[in-house]
Amino acid sequence: MVRMIVIASAFVLACSPEQPKQAVDPVLDGRPTADVPTDGCRDWSALDRATLPPLPKSRFSDVFSAVWTTVLEKHFDPTLNCLDWPALRQEYGARVAEAKDVETAYAAINEMLGRLGQSHFQVISAEHVTDEQASGPAVCPLKVRWIDEAPIVVDAAVDEVESGVPRGAELRSIDGHPVRELVDAARVQARRPEEVAFLLGNRIAASLHGPEGHEHTIEYVAEPGGGPEVREVACVIPRGELVSLGNLRDLPTRVSSRMIEGTTVGYLSFNFWMLPLVKDVESRLAALREQGMRALVLDLRGNPGGVGAMSVPIARQFLREPGSLGTLRFRDFEQEFNVAGNPSAFDGPVAILVDEGTASTSEIFAAGMRDLGRATIIGARASAGAALPSLLERLEGGALLQYVVGDYHSPRGNIAEGTGINPDIKVEETRADFVAGRDPVLDAAVAHLSKQEPSHP
Repeated sequence: MVRMIVIASAFVLACSPEQPKQAVDPVLDGRPTADVPTDGCRDWSALDRATLPPLPKSRFSDVFSAVWTTVLEKHFDPTLNCLDWPALRQEYGARVAEAKDVETAYAAINEMLGRLGQSHFQVISAEHVTDEQASGPAVCPLKVRWIDEAPIVVDAAVDEVESGVPRGAELRSIDGHPVRELVDAARVQARRPEEVAFLLGNRIAASLHGPEGHEHTIEYVAEPGGGPEVREVACVIPRGELVSLGNLRDLPTRVSSRMIEGTTVGYLSFNFWMLPLVKDVESRLAALREQGMRALVLDLRGNPGGVGAMSVPIARQFLREPGSLGTLRFRDFEQEFNVAGNPSAFDGPVAILVDEGTASTSEIFAAGMRDLGRATIIGARASAGAALPSLLERLEGGALLQYVVGDYHSPRGNIAEGTGINPDIKVEETRADFVAGRDPVLDAAVAHLSKQEPSHP
């Protein structure tokens, strides 16, 4: 079995059996933790599994048993959110045994995981993992978000490759499949209404992948009240280093930076938290400072997370004094995101941009920086609320399991899981903004930073 800790939303791609097991991140400081409080709920860590009745046998029962047992043994909370885990074993074991196909069986397993009410729980069949491997890193140059209660195209290009679909268009279907079906599925899966935008964005993005050159048939309405139009849009491989880490394969990483025209505000963004990006981020920050940057916009919109260790060296670029980004609590120990002080760190004002696609490591970083007084959070809505560390494990037969192993609290004890990071400055976004090519969140961040008085140029 293959394991690795990630702090990322569910963007599982493929398997890599050569990756060694990785228990905890050595960059973080670990210490034993006190007993997890049970609040009167049953602690299942001492359960004698030999007393459990046998599961009905089927071609899916081994996978189901492995998933159920892994959660029992590895979840940070031995009460499993006060659920009767043995009773769920019987309930869902019977449903899995009755399943006639892979989709039905895995839907039942994922429904059981959903009963925990937490992010970063999913199991993917070996068949679907293989499909993801075959699709490669190419993407359709469209980014779609839930704006004004509709799926709206907010970006229509990758690098210099234009899709031809106008910004602000309402997406109607992908390859003949109505997007409204994805909306309905997201609403069913959402733990809270605010999560619909996050889940829908993930589902649409997954539908827009494919091998390089593969064309998707996109139906859209360009302007309110207009008629439907159809365009074939080809998948392209984004520029940037392809990074693989264990079960995360060929992630097209991107870092971008620039000075905001007519200001002393710098802009920096990157799309995953992967350690190979650290040097690029550091060099871009140095270049911005040489160009006269006195304030910074760090754009984490759409960044789903990655490896939590990257947050420490990035935070060190902004902290002249030592600090902590918060604490991860596992079943048997705790880890602190301790950041050493950096006398040459940039100490001008920082604004972090978030949206519903900002998840996991991005949320941990944003929450920690705000609690340390080093950043103002700006966005149209809260972040994803998916901040729990998880493991990716390849099961016998090739299925892939992602499961939670820890809990996160910010330096001031705040919890991002389930609620997300609420912006300090909330900005309204409308479809008209994207039709007109505006970015109201970025505009608000620049206006806010321009009013600040940095201590050093």
